[in-house]
Amino acid sequence: MLKKSPVSLRTLILSGVVAIGAASFLVNHLADASSSSATDVPKKAASEIQKEAKDAHKLWSTVCEEDKDKKKKTCYASQDHSTKEGKLALRFSFGYMGEEKKPFIVTMLPLGISLPSGAVVKIDTDKPIPLILQNCTPDGCLGAVQLSPAQTEELLKTKEVSVIMLPSGATQPISFNVNMEGFAKEVKQLP
Repeated sequence: MLKKSPVSLRTLILSGVVAIGAASFLVNHLADASSSSATDVPKKAASEIQKEAKDAHKLWSTVCEEDKDKKKKTCYASQDHSTKEGKLALRFSFGYMGEEKKPFIVTMLPLGISLPSGAVVKIDTDKPIPLILQNCTPDGCLGAVQLSPAQTEELLKTKEVSVIMLPSGATQPISFNVNMEGFAKEVKQLP
């Protein structure tokens, strides 16, 4: 399935406009809580708004953006999680950007997260990777991070990724679990 993105993720990320990027609190909190079940508590709330998919092929879609000035198209493998009301709660996307085709994770996070705490992506049991928050719109807050070759390889092999953030005013983070089944296949098909 090919969708056109309403927000130019590539433009926002490559422009270097970074409104807030302080994810150290959340990274430190996760490091402290990694041996306990503190991060398991909020999963119940997050799982209530995650979309269930029976067919792994339907988990991922290709979202493309066109840069009409440069006559180029950037495409991402993307997975959406929605609320019960059908509103976007999380968009997790991966694609290769720029002339050098650098690997990026791009997320649309829900409104109401603690901006100073930021958000992180956790691939398996690896160290959390802080997302750089770009800006917030009525649709949510855009966060992105460039991956190293080793992180990209791990992402293509993993079965689940967690996107973890702290709701504003909360003391416990929430986690969205992104099912990676079919992800590597979708990435290979990116134009």
